Amino acid sequence: MIDAVLAVSPDPRGLFARAACLGTGIVLVGLGSGLYIGAGLGPGPRDGLMTGLAARGHSLRRARTLIELTALAAGWALGGSVGVGTLAFALCIGPLVQAFLGRLTVPTFTAPAE
Repeated sequence: MIDAVLAVSPDPRGLFARAACLGTGIVLVGLGSGLYIGAGLGPGPRDGLMTGLAARGHSLRRARTLIELTALAAGWALGGSVGVGTLAFALCIGPLVQAFLGRLTVPTFTAPAE
């Protein structure tokens, strides 16, 4: 899917266009996370840890931000590069997932007791 989108997308030129693409991408990841977790399709590894911590009373936003900052630090310690986009994602994805998940969670219904 990524290859198909990149094939028809223009290459962003200039700082403003690149920043707009970065911001849009981060928001779309938050939206996608809210959609699939809220629909009950099962969280991935980081999302599972985030929802598990939230179920134990921790803030979803803080849990996800801590997870992302830990992954960022581990990647950097292993020789990876950290840029503005990496840091922006790590700091913004937690609040975005919390905001979208609160609006996109499908209510569950239970059968009445007999």
